[in-house]
Amino acid sequence: MVKVESTWQRIGLSQPLGEASGQDVGIIILDDIVPHTCISHLKGRVKRIEVDKEMTVTCQDIFEEPFVEKVSRYSEHGLMVLSLLAHAPFKWRGNTHCGLAPSANFVFLPTTKPKRIEAGLKWILKQSWDTKILLNLLIPQERGWMSPTERDPYVQAIQPALDAELLVIAAGGNSRVHNNLHPKKFFVAGGFNDKGERNFSDYELHPSASSGLNGDGHWRPDILAPYTYLPVPSFKEKGIDYFAGTCGCSTLLAGFSAYLYSRMPDLTPNDLRSVITETGDSLNNFPAPILNGDKVIQRLKEGFRNRHSPSYEPKVVVTDEKNSISSVNSLERALALTELIKKKKLTRARIWGYTQDESPIVKKVAIRGLGNPIDEMEREKYWRFLHKESSEFGVKEDWAYTLLPTAFKEELHQWIGIGKYYSIDIQICINMFLRKFYPDAPKLEPSPDPDLKVVRSIIQPVLDWYQTIQQSQ
Repeated sequence: MVKVESTWQRIGLSQPLGEASGQDVGIIILDDIVPHTCISHLKGRVKRIEVDKEMTVTCQDIFEEPFVEKVSRYSEHGLMVLSLLAHAPFKWRGNTHCGLAPSANFVFLPTTKPKRIEAGLKWILKQSWDTKILLNLLIPQERGWMSPTERDPYVQAIQPALDAELLVIAAGGNSRVHNNLHPKKFFVAGGFNDKGERNFSDYELHPSASSGLNGDGHWRPDILAPYTYLPVPSFKEKGIDYFAGTCGCSTLLAGFSAYLYSRMPDLTPNDLRSVITETGDSLNNFPAPILNGDKVIQRLKEGFRNRHSPSYEPKVVVTDEKNSISSVNSLERALALTELIKKKKLTRARIWGYTQDESPIVKKVAIRGLGNPIDEMEREKYWRFLHKESSEFGVKEDWAYTLLPTAFKEELHQWIGIGKYYSIDIQICINMFLRKFYPDAPKLEPSPDPDLKVVRSIIQPVLDWYQTIQQSQ
């Protein structure tokens, strides 16, 4: 059994933030929400904004709707986000658990269409709701391509919030397959494995948390927070449920930021970003500093403010793809390769050549450019490349996701064979394959806990089932 401390302890706070945390602070959340008894204490403070295809905006107090008794996998996500932010206090196995911003106001915008997000944000920002934070739970842009972040339609859609000087906090992504990560304009939260408690000697990198350069050459993420075993009151029974992933990491960051805004209303997004990153705890080989709440509060009490605006200018720009494709800079090559493939200026054989590039980001562009294998011989080549690649930067997993859409039932041995890699993305691919072709096979529910004992216990029923199939043939 994992020892699980409260979330406020695990982000470096010596005491709970208190019931007034987040008071008079509005938080916009790009997620859906349903009325449930577990959040009934927030009556009057949770709205849902709907935007239809004609861009008509409607606003609903979710508690004007009947309570939902059964929580689906889809609706569970928003409830867990809101619970992390504002669940009622409770005690569990000697620890006091409470939400990080229980007095904030919450506005959910569930659409995933960029134009509708933009329309919804513009409407929300015209209201007198004192919104300070936008919690962006959308993953980085589509797999493979590398391009300037300003071209991303989702980045463009969120620009109104940036123009209104909201602190835009983004989930960094739960797969190393992601290539072009969030822009520097977003305050990006990544994750690490704290194994449920604040103990630096036990901290580990999390193999699913994204990190690296975005299409502008800026390093992502900015800050790290706990990734696994984030406790919230159970929706189904007594006790607790667990949330996980960078959606959880970014929610913790948003809740703590709401507390700081409620205590010091003069703070700017730049103040918060600067103080949080500068006071973070640095560990060798970790991609960003780790959030330390007490250090942040102490520095702000000492008067810290940062009125110097950071530069968001791209560090790498491609003006001539034909020259940049030969650059010693891997990002420049990746940007150029993306453009050349999209403009159909490279043969398939030439694209294959870039799957041998020394840079994982270039390889992932090439894999995206290849798309589906064109025949059985090339499909076998995809499998060979999958086996020889590393999971360290998600290239192995990228091959698996690329093979999945054109998988066929007789490939069972190939998909079961990659279960030995113990990667969460690989497990997701195996499960999707089995659900499509072998629905009677055991369900493979990947765990965000990367401990090998946990991972092996999850894959073992599938391996046993496969062995039975083999013996019966």
